This record gives sequence, structure tokens and C-alpha cells, in this order.
Amino acid sequence: MLEEDPQLQSVFDRLVRDKTQLKVLEVGCGSCSYLDMGANTYLVGIDLSEKQLERNTILDEKILGDVETYNFPENEYDVIVCWWILEHLDRPERALANCQKALKKDGILIVAVPNVMSLKGLLTKYTPHQFHVWVYRYIFGEQLAGVDDRVPFRTFLRQTISPKAIQEFARHHNLNVEHFYLYENPRQKRLRNRHPAIDTSWKVLATVTKALTFGQIDAELTDFIAVLRKTEATHS
Repeated sequence: MLEEDPQLQSVFDRLVRDKTQLKVLEVGCGSCSYLDMGANTYLVGIDLSEKQLERNTILDEKILGDVETYNFPENEYDVIVCWWILEHLDRPERALANCQKALKKDGILIVAVPNVMSLKGLLTKYTPHQFHVWVYRYIFGEQLAGVDDRVPFRTFLRQTISPKAIQEFARHHNLNVEHFYLYENPRQKRLRNRHPAIDTSWKVLATVTKALTFGQIDAELTDFIAVLRKTEATHS
């Protein structure tokens, strides 16, 4: 976590410091292990994959369901984490609205998403899933990639989760942007550092892309993390 966003833990700690207990919803499996939530945490997880839920050993409660349509109780959770999940949803804006409804007043929504307006984001969006599996297996060395409900998963990367769209969503849904961090994915950095030829080719492609798109497409800011705090108990 610190490798991706050195400030995220301190931002989280500040926003929950007055809460003695936390009820946390993890959208997708494994995401909450990236943050230290504290000892007094009741952790709920929702996932479409029964296998993923079975692999998660830290949950107090498991929900087999679709975050886009699941009927969560209103004002139920202190924290909701969407960590590398929204890019895999066909209608991520519905999932976000559902999460916002389920947050308590002053609850926080933590979102980690690839930047669709980056070179990596666009390559991911417009290349086939089997290419993603190949990259994970033969570039990143994850031999079980794509097997038995393991990453990578099918990716949609809708424009509704671009950095600008997330900030617009927050503005229209009673959410304050407490933290917003754009960065280059550490895995991409390590790949470029290990392979000078890839690094050189990437820099050339990045320069050309940035020039042709008048700076709209970035090669280095591949991902972002947002922390949003709910300011009203009712949803819009």
C-alpha cells in the first residue's frame, strides 16, 4: 500500500479517529488487507465469485452478490472499499451510487481505479482479455493468471470512472473529496526499470501520444486513489 500511496493510511486514520468501532464493506475480495482498519472492525465482503469469497479468510460476513444491484441497507457502513473492482463492472456508476447509499453520514468511500485516460488504461480497455492473461503470465510471471477465478478479470474501464468523472460523481452525491492521488503503477515502474528497451520504447510512445492528444492521454499517471466522505445521511 505504501508503495502506491504513502499518505493513504494517515488520511484513513484521520477520518476515522473518532470512531471506536468500524463496520466495513469490502467490494471484491482482498482489498481491505491493504489498509490497517484497526482491531474493532466488523468486515463484510461482497463478490460475484463464490471461490473468491471462500479464499478470503478475514471476513466476518460474506455476501454472494452483485454490487451494482444488491439491496444494501441505507446508512449502514462506516467505510466502503472499492479496490481494483470498478474497472471490471459494466455499470460502475450504479455500484458507486449503491455504495453511497449504504454509507453512514461521515462514512468514507475508498476507491482505487486504473486511469482510463492513461496510455495503460486505454491499452487495457481496447485489447482482448486473453492478451491481459498472456501479459500476467509471461510478463509478470503469474502462471495461474486467469485460472480458477484469478486475476486478470474481464475489464470494461468505463469513462464514468475516469478521474474527472469520479470527482463529478462526488460533487453530485454529497461526497467530499478528502484525498485524490494520481500515480504511476509500481508494477509498470519496475517493468521499465528492469528492461531498458521497454522503457525507451514506452517513453517514445508516451511522448508521441501526449503530443497527438494535446496532453489528454498520460503515460505515467496510470492509476488513482480517491477517498470520499459522505456529508449527508440521505442519498441524492
